[in-house]
Amino acid sequence: MLYTNSIEKTVTLTAEQIKDYRENGLLFIPELFSQKEVEAMHVAVEDLIVKDTPGRILEKDNTTVRALHGCHLDSETFNALTRHPSLLTSAYEILNSDVYVYQFKINFKAAFGGDLWPWHQDFVFWDEEDGMPSPKALNVAVFLDECNEFNGPVYFIPGSHKESLFHLGQIKSSEVNGQEKDWKSNVSAALKYSLDKETIAKLADEKGIVAPKGPSGSVLFFHCNLVHGSAPNISPYDRRLLIITYNSINNIPTFKGQPRPEFLVSRDHTPLKLLCDKVLI
Repeated sequence: MLYTNSIEKTVTLTAEQIKDYRENGLLFIPELFSQKEVEAMHVAVEDLIVKDTPGRILEKDNTTVRALHGCHLDSETFNALTRHPSLLTSAYEILNSDVYVYQFKINFKAAFGGDLWPWHQDFVFWDEEDGMPSPKALNVAVFLDECNEFNGPVYFIPGSHKESLFHLGQIKSSEVNGQEKDWKSNVSAALKYSLDKETIAKLADEKGIVAPKGPSGSVLFFHCNLVHGSAPNISPYDRRLLIITYNSINNIPTFKGQPRPEFLVSRDHTPLKLLCDKVLI
């Protein structure tokens, strides 16, 4: 049973929306959050970005922030966001179980300096690195900025999640400059696992490519096995994308070897409780 507190309004997905998600592996909802809620998230980002935390990753120039990880552990605003009914109720409906936060990150894609993300699937990392039993996890991306055709929108191959159980075409790069990669290779532009050109060309030819775009406050739900990637941002517009990964409490990883850091992979499996709808403001 999904736990609830006092709720003014519960945002639920329609049967048609859930059907679209299962068919295509993604569902886009423009302007789900108000601008006041987005502003509250901006304030929280500005507070975190200046802190030299272990989950703070820089681009190749060692100056531009590429990503922040585990933000919900350091911010009351982002901790509350994980339990916002607009997101949590939808996660419960899609995964059909109680959930916990598996990952929380903000990918920055800064103006003039945001590097690419190679074509990849997320589940292969969680399977190989963490021992996640199955792809019963959901990514929820919140647009902190307008995402347009210029500032590096994420490209998706719709329906590719259905053909992903064997990590099709995965290229595993285990070493860089002769040294074994650590967990940072999972969040850099040189990903440990990526997809080869032939696989991408075949999938794109069969299914096409989409790039959801929209104003800040929009939300994108996408399957953890959906093939995706993004180009560098050479525009003058930032593209900050907040991503919460919810995992089913019936899908808890059995870690293989040394677990990755807590800020990257949560080991708190407590089912999340809904907060009130106006939790951010």
